[in-house]
Amino acid sequence: MNRINTVQFYVNKILESISNIQNYRVALIHTYGVAECCCLIAIKRGKNPEISYISGLLHDIYSYKTGVCCLHSINGAEMIRVAFKNELKDIFTDDEQIIIRSAIFHHSDKEHVHDEYDEILKDADVFQHWLYNITRDNFLSRRLINLLKELGLPFSEEVPIDIKKKQKESGFKRDLLGDVAEKLAKKKICGEQSDNDFMKIIKYYPEITAFDELIYAWCAAFVYHCAILAGLDIPIRYKPMANTRFACVEAWLEWGKKNEFCLHEKDGFTPSRGDIIIYNNIIPPENKPENTPWYDHIGILLSVDSENIIVAEGNIDNKNISGIICRNRNERIGCYVRIPDNYEYDGWKYDYKTKKVRIQKL
Repeated sequence: MNRINTVQFYVNKILESISNIQNYRVALIHTYGVAECCCLIAIKRGKNPEISYISGLLHDIYSYKTGVCCLHSINGAEMIRVAFKNELKDIFTDDEQIIIRSAIFHHSDKEHVHDEYDEILKDADVFQHWLYNITRDNFLSRRLINLLKELGLPFSEEVPIDIKKKQKESGFKRDLLGDVAEKLAKKKICGEQSDNDFMKIIKYYPEITAFDELIYAWCAAFVYHCAILAGLDIPIRYKPMANTRFACVEAWLEWGKKNEFCLHEKDGFTPSRGDIIIYNNIIPPENKPENTPWYDHIGILLSVDSENIIVAEGNIDNKNISGIICRNRNERIGCYVRIPDNYEYDGWKYDYKTKKVRIQKL
């Protein structure tokens, strides 16, 4: 079996789905260019060129498949984790899978140093961008200068070095989460492929099975989509060892507990607009599978008074439609999740292989 041909077939199908011809050309050139640069650097460093080439082929495939660029490296590793169980099943050893997924996971973090194959992909990525048009007035990053020196390639000392970290223009706002959720819920989005708003809600999940898996089960996916639109930068699985993706209520609960964002009124907490509500067995038994855990539904709080809460929800009562609903304030509320304004995701700090924090500066 030629493993490279198998991966190329998988990658090409995704690239060929890009409808804009210019975007397709750029994606094709970058994908194969990075793969070839990976191969070259791997040979230079005495590493496996085949595994490095394949890491390059797969490194940006999540963004090309979904159109979502934010945290595409971390989401890409998650996408390929699933692909190794399906389209790319049984062609890589467990160790090879970890090498490839780790390289994809870390490749956007050019400021830190990780394992050898992670570094090959990072270097290949910056190298291809530079090679794509070497006549333009490019800034040279510290990483690119190091690579050019390693390869014995000349470069102009007069070209300025770009060492400034790009600043985020905005961050998460809880009030905005309430606004976004209210606007979308009012549309009465229907969980059907014909509803463009619903397809935007599930676009983050790259598998072809996403629609079948989320129909009548998309309340958490609705919350994730609203949170992204409100400025929350967080991957679909908040860390590699997390049990589920944010398309599941369990992920919100697990993440909330880990960050101490889960709060209860009995402890003196006062809920307000933009808080996320995780319910406790609120879905009618006839509308959900047996053995469903207690955290069976989720929504976004819009307003609250002494008796009632007004909530924006997707897939209300598992009836496959979004809306705004009034519920009793004490009616089966498991907990509230309050995300702080300007929350910053820090999961990138965890080494994909060891799962331990690793921040070694370049």
